[in-house]
Amino acid sequence: MKVIITMVVLLAFSMAGHAGLRDVQSLDGEWNIVFDEANEGRQAAWHVQETFNELESRPIQVPSCWEEIEQDYEGVATYGKTFKVSRDWKGKTVRLQFDAVNYIAEVWLNDHCVGRHEGGYGPFEFQVDDLLKFGQENFLSLRVVGPIVTREDLVIDGLGKNDAPHWRGAIVGGIWQSVRLVASGSVTVDDLFVIPQLKDDTARVQLQLENTDTKRGDARVSVSVSDENGVVAEKSKKLKLLPGKNKADWTLQIPDAKYWSPDAPNLYTVSVTVEGSDAETVRFGMRELTVKDKEFVLNGKPIYIKAAFFEGLYPTRLALPDNREMAIREIQLAKDAGFNMIRPWRKPPPPEWLDLCDEMGVLVIGGLPIECMRQWPTVTPEMPRRIENEVRTAILRDRNRACIVQWEIFNEIWRKELKRMKHPMSMLARELDPSRMILDESGGFADGANIYLPYEVEPVKFNDIHMYLGAPLNDKTYAQILALGMTDAEMQALGYEPDELKNKHAHAGLMSLVSEIGYGSIPDVVDNNRRFREKGNPLVPPYRYHQMLEETTAAVLKESGLDAIYPDVQQFCIEQQKIHSDVNKRMVEAIRSNPMVRGYCVHALTGGDWVLGAGLLDLWRNPKASYYGTKEANAPRYLAVRVMPRNIYAGQPAKVTVTGINDLDAVDGKLEVRLLDADGKVVKKWKHKVELAGGISGLLEEALDASKLSGAYKAEVKLTGKSGVMAQNTFGFNVFGAADLQVPSAKIAVLDSTDALTPFLKGRGIAFVEFDETTPKSMPVYVVDNVANTKPLKATFRALENFVKQGGTAVYLQAMLRPGNIYWSGKLPSDEVLPIKKGKKHALGLWVGVSHIVTDHPVFAGLPVNTMMGQEYENVWSPYVLSDMGNDLIVGSVSYGFYAGDKTHMQSYIGPEPAFYGMDMGIVKHGDGRYVLSTLRLIENLGSDPVADKILFNLINWTAR
Repeated sequence: MKVIITMVVLLAFSMAGHAGLRDVQSLDGEWNIVFDEANEGRQAAWHVQETFNELESRPIQVPSCWEEIEQDYEGVATYGKTFKVSRDWKGKTVRLQFDAVNYIAEVWLNDHCVGRHEGGYGPFEFQVDDLLKFGQENFLSLRVVGPIVTREDLVIDGLGKNDAPHWRGAIVGGIWQSVRLVASGSVTVDDLFVIPQLKDDTARVQLQLENTDTKRGDARVSVSVSDENGVVAEKSKKLKLLPGKNKADWTLQIPDAKYWSPDAPNLYTVSVTVEGSDAETVRFGMRELTVKDKEFVLNGKPIYIKAAFFEGLYPTRLALPDNREMAIREIQLAKDAGFNMIRPWRKPPPPEWLDLCDEMGVLVIGGLPIECMRQWPTVTPEMPRRIENEVRTAILRDRNRACIVQWEIFNEIWRKELKRMKHPMSMLARELDPSRMILDESGGFADGANIYLPYEVEPVKFNDIHMYLGAPLNDKTYAQILALGMTDAEMQALGYEPDELKNKHAHAGLMSLVSEIGYGSIPDVVDNNRRFREKGNPLVPPYRYHQMLEETTAAVLKESGLDAIYPDVQQFCIEQQKIHSDVNKRMVEAIRSNPMVRGYCVHALTGGDWVLGAGLLDLWRNPKASYYGTKEANAPRYLAVRVMPRNIYAGQPAKVTVTGINDLDAVDGKLEVRLLDADGKVVKKWKHKVELAGGISGLLEEALDASKLSGAYKAEVKLTGKSGVMAQNTFGFNVFGAADLQVPSAKIAVLDSTDALTPFLKGRGIAFVEFDETTPKSMPVYVVDNVANTKPLKATFRALENFVKQGGTAVYLQAMLRPGNIYWSGKLPSDEVLPIKKGKKHALGLWVGVSHIVTDHPVFAGLPVNTMMGQEYENVWSPYVLSDMGNDLIVGSVSYGFYAGDKTHMQSYIGPEPAFYGMDMGIVKHGDGRYVLSTLRLIENLGSDPVADKILFNLINWTAR
């Protein structure tokens, strides 16, 4: 209600200020369109009214994306509209304004050429009073060339696949924002830029006036600043204006200035009146975001950035909110979850959405429509010009916004042609806007990120980092987050070698921002598809790929046999979202526990196209289960409780730690930590009086004697004060006693030339022999080698295949090669090593949830089964799984592909690939015998994680039966 009232008051004020000076006629509503698949319209003069009227046109609403009426259309189309203009406008200066047309627009009015504009996201205008028929019917036509992102064969007016600097990650084609006519006198307000100056509480008002007459003249210009109570400052001057563009500069003192912030979104309105000719109003906020002493500072006070990445895709209207209520809902849900910033990605949002952010109080990153990843945009001689145009247009459009506090020029630069533009485009942004921070490249892929502080032209180095870590998150990965900005010595103090923790985009001693982090989960496609059937549009991709995901997920669950555990697709979705929730909470917690990190951006607030799974909200703006864990981790007061290690050998040294994280004032309270067994019985507790200081503070570190414990436990932590519970949290852990880890008595054979397994077997007293041709078929062979790089090894693997064909069992403990960083590289063993048909799938997840599902099988006796791998399995889950190996699964993974089919459609608006399943551990028959294949990370965790030990022991007992 507050937002609506604010907008109504502003509108009433604006209209009163413009009465008799500026008249506006909207051209929104029904137009007609002809899709021009053969690109014949220009030569055939489709823009001429008589010709257009003879064509078979179709109605289309403006504003809208043309994909709403023509499925996945790429190419060119001609729009036409008839309208009348009042006779009273004759003699006025009339401008035809477009808020955005994607991507090239050629404009005709009454069969006369008006002009051309290139660029899909910013406003443009033409003076047209000499072409209008006042009091009569007029005909406006546009030839529009949309962006081309999938068709290699299509080149229109020199624009080919991915030549536009943005990419089609959130669908936009055609006249997708509003169109209007504006009538005024001969002197018009061409540009109005307000710079808030907090150093002396003034507003600097920069004007550009256009004198459309051919002679110089005088004009009285008045400027006023108002808030909800009325005018707070005003000035008036008589200016001498030359024909053409004229500039003026004003500075107004703002008495008792009320600053704009997420907690207090105070807005001012600047009104400019050119006496007898024109008037304009804009809103602005008195605010400034900068960096001081390695902290973000808003209006002179430190602020910790909690941002949400935002694709800006909607279920039916695509690039535009389905309705105003949907936009309000997503922004309010972001605020309710503790986010104070939104990072729109590669697509400047429509003005109405930014209006809401101004009013509701959300910081916004000014993201420009420029993609920079491997194949976007295509490197052509036109690319620099197109990029410069997008930078200029986006900044000029939104530089009065209170909510926008920073410009982000590029993202993840991979190519030199883009890298060399980082500095000149940052300098252009500085020229256009002296008052905001400028980030030259999110992610820092091209020699690190640079940030330009307000009014500065020399950059400051800092760490801007993207991290996608998979799930569940283990202690080592948690430590990688804690290590951001640390020195080698500080990393070693965490208990790891620096090479294990280093991030190539993070440098010691620099302030850090983790500008992308998160995981993914499939939305509740059952509920979503019900909504699509009720309210959706079958032509648009989100409708189709949501339906596809539901159908293919159900199909792979059935084909894999995992429907025995998840017979209901909706149940599967919710369980995957809970994993997403847990890992997001843990990632954010780790970030907030690092004093060198001053903010983060969770990927993502809402899903979008091929990154659909990242959303905390589904496309219908309903919170997924993942929303709630992220909301917990965003709380202003938070307790990070950890038991290390998470999986404990009884008698092993362990500890319990509690870290306090406080974005508010320091408070005193009572800290209580309780350890409970599976029946809820308290086995240990600590109580302390503590001060929860501002920032990060260690509240508790206690040794844990687990020698007499066995089973599943939970640590509960609570901080209470005079006002009640101020923060609380829980952490699950497991203790494995001797009875849980009984060493198998069976004897096995091994193929382990690198001694990766045999020392562990010797240490545990497990009997084994080296595999050779005499090994009996009743004895399982445990294979660690996955490379045959010598003649003897090749001969041994040939003997092993014969062994299996004749009825033997070979257990491949490393059925996937993981050289280097195991998260990003994985290769299948050669046919010499594993002589069967095989495939692989990436199963790290990134922004896509991957469910590693453990069946009720003897190999997992004593561990959680018939469930997705949770934190108990944090060290052993696999970032790669086998595919096309059949469905005799012990552990199987279900997910869907990152992209939209073949390379032609990679990372585009078509959406994700269908669901698939893979084998983390399973059985493949070969001849009369079998291969037992595992991609789990058992070998590297034997002796350090009892879960890995237990799986191996169970595996030996089962295969030796």
